[in-house]
Amino acid sequence: MVLVLQKKYRGWLLVLPVVLSACQPQSPTDARDIDDGAPKQAHIVVNKDSVSMAQEDILSIKSSRYQPSLGLQGTLAPIQETTYRALKDATVTEIFVEPDQWVDKNTPLLMLSSISTQDTSETAQDASTENLNAHKIPRSNAQQTSPTQEEAAENHSVLAENMTTAKDTEEVDTLLMRARFAGRVDALYVQEGAHVQIKDNLLHLADDRNLQFTAAVPLQAKSQLSVGQTVNFTTDNLSERFTGQVSALLASNTPNQLRVEVHVLEQVSETSPLRPDMTVTGRVNYGQIEVGTIVPERGIHDADLSALKSPPYQPLSPLTANVWVIKQDQRLTRQPVEVIEYDPNTKQYLVAGISNDSLICLANLPIESAGKKVVIS
Repeated sequence: MVLVLQKKYRGWLLVLPVVLSACQPQSPTDARDIDDGAPKQAHIVVNKDSVSMAQEDILSIKSSRYQPSLGLQGTLAPIQETTYRALKDATVTEIFVEPDQWVDKNTPLLMLSSISTQDTSETAQDASTENLNAHKIPRSNAQQTSPTQEEAAENHSVLAENMTTAKDTEEVDTLLMRARFAGRVDALYVQEGAHVQIKDNLLHLADDRNLQFTAAVPLQAKSQLSVGQTVNFTTDNLSERFTGQVSALLASNTPNQLRVEVHVLEQVSETSPLRPDMTVTGRVNYGQIEVGTIVPERGIHDADLSALKSPPYQPLSPLTANVWVIKQDQRLTRQPVEVIEYDPNTKQYLVAGISNDSLICLANLPIESAGKKVVIS
């Protein structure tokens, strides 16, 4: 029993100097403990001109190479697609295709017919009037050139002939619609015998074997992109990786954004899993291989990192954050960085923007710590 007590008191004696040191009074304006909502870091003390911390809060630089890239996300859509509409009121007299049918270029799709009425009475009346005027005789010369009975009868017969042609004539207009390009009839809006009005939808044709998607990126990324760059992408529900190519860089209606069109290079066929309306996520590489720094999550501040913890473990657009670093003069700097990717195996992040002549401070410090000297407690 005595031995146990001796060991117990010996431990207290060892701890006592540390407790006394920690309990020394501090001015509330010159020093305080850090409280960021996480467990309290009692060993971090911010003084007027310095910040005291433990050696475990300081991390040496560990570098890693990476290829700069930009994330692209969009929805697959046919490069060629069109909706056929009625040009005027008509009747669908015949349909030559079925829904989901693949057709070649110039294949007959459907036939419309309409009845057009041509009113010729006005033209006939004009012609009759012209004929009558041609046989009118000026009254001053009526006695000298009065027409004979035969001439009068002839004039009457001409008028009667023109009047018989002065009636409405009906003509049936037939319109055969053909496929403008090879594609699939993915929507058929009418049936045979249906009456349609002008601009009614008749049929939708789309080339679902020739796909593309459009992504929006920050406008400042334009200098890093060019037509012809390779884009590797995946879909939400498929494990395969597919390949595309930047086909166009277009202005966007949204300020400070650029539209990037990507043409799918894979030969899409009946057996291909790629279909229109699929959401895809890809990346396009640019520039030369660069060197980044590996940082644990607790060393990265002012950024939501949750989106990086699922494939492809990289942000779609540049993700900025801050990391506390210690420069060669032993003073703290709040360094802006770009988070490049997350490693699910090591549970650490690769960031760009930290120089090799620095140390990383893992503590979550208040902003006013910037410029203060680090003291190892």
